[in-house]
Amino acid sequence: MIPSHSHVNREHTLAVFLCSAILLLSACAPQQETDTVQDDIDTTDIYTMEVLKDRLEKDKYLLTEAASPIKASDMPLFKRLAYYPVDKNFVFATVLRRLEHPGEVVIATTRNESRSMLHIGALPFTLDGNEYKLQVYAPKDSTDDYYWFIPFTDATNGKETYAGGRYLDIDNIESDSVFLDFNYAYNPYCAYNEGFDCPIPPAENALPIAITAGEQNYPLQREK
Repeated sequence: MIPSHSHVNREHTLAVFLCSAILLLSACAPQQETDTVQDDIDTTDIYTMEVLKDRLEKDKYLLTEAASPIKASDMPLFKRLAYYPVDKNFVFATVLRRLEHPGEVVIATTRNESRSMLHIGALPFTLDGNEYKLQVYAPKDSTDDYYWFIPFTDATNGKETYAGGRYLDIDNIESDSVFLDFNYAYNPYCAYNEGFDCPIPPAENALPIAITAGEQNYPLQREK
C-alpha cells in the first residue's frame, strides 16, 4: 500500500490549513474549482485524497501568501495549478544506490547563480519493463534541513509540462528505502515568474520517457 503523506516542496513552502480533505474541497477551494476537483475523487482512496488535499493547500498558499511567486499582474487571473490525474502507476518503491564517496557538485541555475550540493547516489525505477534511474542530491551541510532533491526532465517538457523540467523532493528520510512518487513532481518558481533563480536539471536526469504525472504547465503561461 502506498502511504499517504503531507508533502512540502522546497520551492513551495506550504501553509498548513486545519481542514480535512473533505473540508478543503468544500470550503478552502473556490466553488467553481471545487466541482472539477470533486469529479476526480474516489472517496474510498485515501492516497488520492491526500494528494489532492496537498494540491489544494499549495493553491491556497499561492493565492494568499505574500511570498507567493505568482506575479501581481497574474493574480487576478490565477485560480489554481494544473495537474495530471493522480496515477499510482507513477509511484515506485525503490532503494537509494548510494555512492561510496558522495561528491560535491555544482548545479547550474537559470540566472547563472550556480548551487553546490552533494551527489549522494541514484534511485532506480522500472516502468513498462524498462529500468531508469534518477541522480539524487542533498544539502552539503547535514545540519541543514536534510532532504533529497531530484531535478529531472522528461518527454513531456515543453509540451504538457514546463520546458525547464520539474523537481521531486523526498523528506522525512528514515532509510534508503523510499517511494519515488511522480504525482508530487512540481514546477520550479521560474515556471510562474522568470525573476526567480532555479536549478537546471542535469543531463544525467534527462528521462527519455513521458512522466504523465504531477504538475503540468502553469495555466496562465499555457494560455499565452
